[in-house]
Amino acid sequence: MLRIHFLILICAIGFAVNSAVADDPPTVRQPSIVPKATPDEIEQWIRDLNAPEFTRREAATRNLIAAGADAAELLVKAVPTSSLEATCRITTILRAWYTSGKDELIEPAEVAFEQLVESKNRHMASRAVEVLDQYATTIRQDRAIAQIKQFGGTIEVSTMMGRLRIAGPDEARSFLVILGRSWRGGEEGLKYLRRVSGLTQLYLLQDQTTGKIVTPGVTQDAIDELRRMLPALSVDYRGPAFLGVKTLPNVPICHIHEVPADTPADRAKLMAGDVVIGFDDKPVNTFQDLVKLIGTKQPGDVIKLEVLRGADNEEMNDLGRLRGQPESDDAKEYLEKLRERLGKKIDVTLGEWGAKPRP
Repeated sequence: MLRIHFLILICAIGFAVNSAVADDPPTVRQPSIVPKATPDEIEQWIRDLNAPEFTRREAATRNLIAAGADAAELLVKAVPTSSLEATCRITTILRAWYTSGKDELIEPAEVAFEQLVESKNRHMASRAVEVLDQYATTIRQDRAIAQIKQFGGTIEVSTMMGRLRIAGPDEARSFLVILGRSWRGGEEGLKYLRRVSGLTQLYLLQDQTTGKIVTPGVTQDAIDELRRMLPALSVDYRGPAFLGVKTLPNVPICHIHEVPADTPADRAKLMAGDVVIGFDDKPVNTFQDLVKLIGTKQPGDVIKLEVLRGADNEEMNDLGRLRGQPESDDAKEYLEKLRERLGKKIDVTLGEWGAKPRP
């Protein structure tokens, strides 16, 4: 009986304790605030990367990773005199920032790696190249594409426009960029174009009379420097008006291979397979003829295109052979027969290069 009373007493005490705990307000753990590292501390940690003690080198590496962007400039400055181990640790620090997923760390890390590619410390230069190559089509390219769009540029996977080559299924994607009137990145924003590893084509706005670049904030000197850094980049200049058709490279006639959605050409019901033979009653023999004529117009202008719709491969091949002699009687007669059977005239309201698609 005494044992039963003892158990009841223990249970009662336990219940009372639990009730008291439940009634107390929950303890809120305050986040610990890490004080910002001073330049002197950062410089000491950088020196410690060469310390004889392993524990000091490890601590310095952790502290520099935690210091973040404040340490970037000093790390770059330290590279030329760094030992091989310190060089490896600096690479580890910058890579930790670069793969952190945090914009405030990724950008300074990327800039640092870009600078270190030119370092006289050959070990660091090779590591910088290795890291940038490793993330060329992921972190580096994805961020650059997002930034180009944020600055008002247009970027898309290239297919068949102009001289662009079609990428096969096992090849890396290639991109084209259009910097129109809405470009807000100026010359500083061109660095993001350099980070798109698959960039093959750049379109800029140009005053067709003076030949001056009219894309806001972009000069010819800046484009020349960009081409020096990207020797494979093809730069084309356009007037402000935009039609929106694509062709295959090395086609001798103005054959439309693709009409992207939500372009002036798409809205006017132009179709893949159409062959353009006239532009406001002016003859069109090649795709470049069409480009030049569009360059004389302004956004919002209504132009009349004459096309052949439904020509078969043999007829297009014949047109290609006769293109070099468009004034010959045979060429005129053949074209007139096709015009009578396949000709259509289509009004198109031109858009603006680099303008955002309609909502």
